[in-house]
Amino acid sequence: MPTCVQLKDLTKCYGSAVALSGLCLEVQTGEVLGLLGPNGAGKTTTLYLLTGLIRPTSGQVMVFERNLERHFIEIAGRMGVVVERPAFYGYLSARDNLKLLARLSGREVTVDRALDLVGLLRVARQKVAGYSHGMRQRLALAQALLTEPELLVLDEPTSGLDIESSQEMLRLLRHLAKEANVTIIFSSHMMHEVEALCDRVAIINRGRLVACEETESLLSYDSTHVDVLLDAPEAAAKRLAEQDWVEEAALEGFTVRVTLDGATVHQLTAFLVAGGYRISGIIPRRRTLQEYFLKVLNP
Repeated sequence: MPTCVQLKDLTKCYGSAVALSGLCLEVQTGEVLGLLGPNGAGKTTTLYLLTGLIRPTSGQVMVFERNLERHFIEIAGRMGVVVERPAFYGYLSARDNLKLLARLSGREVTVDRALDLVGLLRVARQKVAGYSHGMRQRLALAQALLTEPELLVLDEPTSGLDIESSQEMLRLLRHLAKEANVTIIFSSHMMHEVEALCDRVAIINRGRLVACEETESLLSYDSTHVDVLLDAPEAAAKRLAEQDWVEEAALEGFTVRVTLDGATVHQLTAFLVAGGYRISGIIPRRRTLQEYFLKVLNP
């Protein structure tokens, strides 16, 4: 699969303050990459550099195998961007706002298609001044989709949306990636959104890339942490806590949460059966993105 974006040793300084330091990252065509990090980590700076809104102090941004700074006009025409708070003319309707942007793009585009994709077609004639924050977010995405871009760069795309609208937005983005081969790079504080949408997750902290992993591998099941369902859970928890191959056995309701230390689930099962317990289930715990995120930031 060809590379869509390459960030090569990217550094951005504001005076003596280093916002980003030596960032190296590749994103493949059709991939969805989630950018995570605490506030002030450098996520927004990365997106600004990627979209050409600011220039790097050193390093290069390559998009579609071309240098962004040298070929900005060509690359910008193939990119859709939503960063910070979207700004539109409040006295114009949503359709008229997009028509104006379409004329500025110099390309033949279908405004109503973009409005329909984000669920705004039925209110397209209303003035944007009367739009809620969530509707403005939808309009911003419609603007980004207007020219049918090959690359989407989004900063908190579901901010201000209710749960149902957020899910619709995520489904649309996944469809664009899978069916239209659109590459998507977006930042979010919503871990469940990143889990649902992203192929890979990149974590930035204090201006540096500290981790970049495939989402599927991060969310795999962990056989060293299991939930045990059985009769007499309180007694079982006490017995398990006494074993040197059990790091922890804690009772939560009717479930015994067990952390194994060098033992296998088979050994755990055999021990419980030999002890006369009736087991109704042993469930490996699924790792979460939040756990991984906290582990990376606090090693």
